Amino acid sequence: MGVGVYVLVVDLLEDAVLKTRGGRVFELRPGIYFYVGSALGSGGVEARVKRHLSRKNKMFWHIDYLTSYPSARLIGYYVVETEEYLESVVASLLSKLFTPIPGFGSSDDPLNKTHLFRCEEGVEACLSRVRGALGDLGCKVKFKRIASLGFNNISESKP
Repeated sequence: MGVGVYVLVVDLLEDAVLKTRGGRVFELRPGIYFYVGSALGSGGVEARVKRHLSRKNKMFWHIDYLTSYPSARLIGYYVVETEEYLESVVASLLSKLFTPIPGFGSSDDPLNKTHLFRCEEGVEACLSRVRGALGDLGCKVKFKRIASLGFNNISESKP
């Protein structure tokens, strides 16, 4: 898999207060969260997602603080295969579907105030809504479900 946009799907099981290296504080309630990112450089989406999933990495991006939180469980991730910069477009689509978390992961995106969104529904309904929105992009979209609670065990399947 090469370059593109990804959408991580995280189930946060309990309240979380995330304090980033830049001093930002995000108070998150339990629920299903979608984080939009891109990997247009070497290594592509798979390398970027694996980096986010490793709890041993240095905290760099806002999403690292969420994925390393003890009660956060990665459900899976969508991959939008594209060489175009569609990260902002995907974030904009999700902002119309879900509750935005202002200021999270969007410092390099002047069009969107966040790249993290909370879904108020059950996981399958949330996944279905995202799948529908991404399908409208006209790109190849894949969903990869995490096979177990361990973050390093990734398998491909349909949601």
